[in-house]
Amino acid sequence: MCNVKKISLCMITLILFNLNIVSSYDAEEPNRFYELKAKIKGLENRLNSLEPIKPQTIADPPFPELSLPSKFDTLSHVIENGTKIPYDVIINNPGYRRPAYEEYWHSSIGRWSYVPTRIHYALHRLFTNYDVALSDWYDFEQNMGFKIPTFQHKTDLDLYIVTFQADIIAVYTLGNQVVVVGSPRRIGAQVITIKTSAIHPSNNEESLLVQLSTQAGEEIDYSLISYIPPDFRLKQKE
Repeated sequence: MCNVKKISLCMITLILFNLNIVSSYDAEEPNRFYELKAKIKGLENRLNSLEPIKPQTIADPPFPELSLPSKFDTLSHVIENGTKIPYDVIINNPGYRRPAYEEYWHSSIGRWSYVPTRIHYALHRLFTNYDVALSDWYDFEQNMGFKIPTFQHKTDLDLYIVTFQADIIAVYTLGNQVVVVGSPRRIGAQVITIKTSAIHPSNNEESLLVQLSTQAGEEIDYSLISYIPPDFRLKQKE
């Protein structure tokens, strides 16, 4: 009789123990469900930041590009007949090797992880920008993986020209063209500034065609950028 009571008591204890486990599991299950749902959503967002939703062919660049100026000449013509303009070298790093990947391009950050944009920057060796919009400038640097000092002159605006794998020799301008003559090399980076006051576009409303060229007049790369006058900052304050 005692054995039966002991067995019954053990069985009741075991049942209560199992019920307690089930109850605890059921209480945790909704939390686990929402945690998994949040993780899946996060992974979906990371995937969307990496590539298009559907397979497609995307032209370079993967974003809207300015139109070419309506009139432009051959590189040789600009070099021979254009105005040679001064420039300041603000970065000269002949040993620089462009990274294949930066840690902040990772999809967990997302802002610079879009693969078509990454490919665009890897394809090109010439980049241009003004230091007039800090948010745009920040993206510009992060996309290149390259830091550049800025000067933000109030009355004499600078055009920043970044070249990879080329030693800059001279800069010429004619109409809406700026030709940067350089000697190609396997590694290295240079950043120069030219004054927009030294550029006299034939049409201020059209874009500037900035070209990286060999001394023989062969194009290595190009960039399109709007023309901004040297007193831009003063006009912004008016």
